[in-house]
Parts: sequence; structure tokens; C-alpha cells
Amino acid sequence: MRSMTSGEGGKTRPPRSGNMNKRGDSGYARSRLRLVVPFLLPAFLIYTAFSIVPLVLTVSSSFTNWQGTGMDRPFYGLRNYLLLFMDPQFLNAAKNTLIFAVIGGIMVFPPSLFIGWALTQNIKLKSFYRYVAVAPLMLSVVVVALLWKFLYNPVFGPINSLLRLVGLRALALPWLGDTRTTLPAIALATAWQQSGMWILLISAGLQRISPDIREAARVDGASEWRTFWSITMPLLWGVLRLLLILWIIVSLQVFAQVYVMVPHGGVASSAEVVTTLMYNRAFQSNQLGIATAMATMLLLAIFVLSLLTNRFTKRQVVEF
Repeated sequence: MRSMTSGEGGKTRPPRSGNMNKRGDSGYARSRLRLVVPFLLPAFLIYTAFSIVPLVLTVSSSFTNWQGTGMDRPFYGLRNYLLLFMDPQFLNAAKNTLIFAVIGGIMVFPPSLFIGWALTQNIKLKSFYRYVAVAPLMLSVVVVALLWKFLYNPVFGPINSLLRLVGLRALALPWLGDTRTTLPAIALATAWQQSGMWILLISAGLQRISPDIREAARVDGASEWRTFWSITMPLLWGVLRLLLILWIIVSLQVFAQVYVMVPHGGVASSAEVVTTLMYNRAFQSNQLGIATAMATMLLLAIFVLSLLTNRFTKRQVVEF
């Protein structure tokens, strides 16, 4: 059977709607692309200039013996990375960084979970308490470090003064001058500042949970603790996973608190973390090759730990 065309029996062939739709869709996509690109291009260029390019330069510099005083960058290969694993200072800093992450996580998560839950209850002055919890986020890291350095002062600091006042003079320690307490003291200051974000996100996650679910559990005879552990926590797990990954990123990159709070002296090694050692090697010892290798190792550690945390804390999504 022959297809009908124009001029054959006075009939014309009907248009091919499929091809026209395809041409229309492609034209719409091109017009939309022309509209979107001008908006995305400036942000992409800025992100590339200030994030991608420095990252590439950092990784490439880690394979050199750059001293930071000129453009001469002799190729070193993997020697910088091999030297790091034989450097006792770097191994000590890596150990302190992991200890800081664990101690700080213990300090920030339980209080934030409790306060976040309390702020979802029917209590007076809820807005005031929420403001007090979030207020430390408004302060810069250096201001928080100086504030806590004053609080920890062994002579006139309020913490030791209060301990002496209540008869606990034996607990009035030089918090930033004792190798046993330096790292936990800095972790407490960091947890205090960061807890506001944790409290806000946990409160938002709890408010998304319908009260009818918890009420049904209570009607069935479940205690408050059982309701919280078996119903609230599984429904809140997605938020807690996100906060755990955020804490890994924040804690492994801690710098200003340690640099400002720890006095330069004998106890500095007890609180030396990877970022402070990296700063000293780069800007005091002019070992830019080693310093960029530390930065690359820290980047890989954050990526791997975040990936593992996301993998091993993943659970089945609970719909509610």
C-alpha cells in the first residue's frame, strides 16, 4: 500500500506528530538551557576559582618538595606521604584529632538530643530557651575560644572559683595547662558552640513526627522511655545520621579553638591536631610540600569516614 502524499487524489499526508514533539521538546530544552546557564555560570566560575582550583593545586603540591619561598617545586612523588607515616608528630596529631572527635561527639550529642526534645514540649519561655541554645552559633570561633580560655583560667577563672567556693578545691585544675585535661577542655568549648545547630535540627526532626504515633504507643501501654527508644529514635534516625556526618567534618577540621586556647609550651603536643601541625609546617617551617600532603590526607580521612558512617548507619526508611 502506498502512502498518500500531496497531489495524489487531492489528499495530503497527515503531519508526523512524533517528530514534531521531538523537535518541540529539543527546542524547549535549548531555550531553557539558554535561560539557566547565565544564572549558573557566575556561581560555577566562583566555585571553580575558590574551591576546585585550590583543591587541585593542593593535591599537586603534595607531590613536590615546595618550600614556599619561590616557584621551584621539585617533584617528590609519594615521598611526602611516606614521611608522614614515619613522623611521630603527625601520628600524635592524628591520634589527638580522633580523640577530639570522639570526646566532642559524646559531649555534643546527648545534651543536644535532650535539649532538642525538651524544646518540643509544652514549657514556658520556650522561645527564650531556644534563643539561649542557638546564641553561641552567632559568635565567631575566636571569640568562643577566648571566652572559654578566660573561663578556664586557673587563677581568676569562674570555673575554678566556683569549685573552690563549693569546697571542691581538689578539682580546681589548670584545665589548659594539664596534658590530661587540655583536649577535653577544648572539645567542651567546641561542643558548646556547635550544639545550637544540633538542637535546632533535632527539634525540627522531632516536630515532624506526628504526636498521634506516640499517643497510640502510650495507649497500648508503652512507657515514655520505650516510646522514645522504639518510636521516636527510629523516626529521628535520618537527622541523627546527618548530624553525625557533620560532626565528623567539623571535628576533623578543628583549628582556631586549639590554636587560640592552648598556650605555647609543654602541653601543646597533648592538644596538637592535624590542622595546627599543618599550619606550623607550612608557615613556620616552610615545608609546604609536607603541609599539603597533610591536607590531602585529612581530606581523604574526612571523605572515607563520612562514607563509612553513612554506609554503616544506613537503615530502612521509616515512613510517617
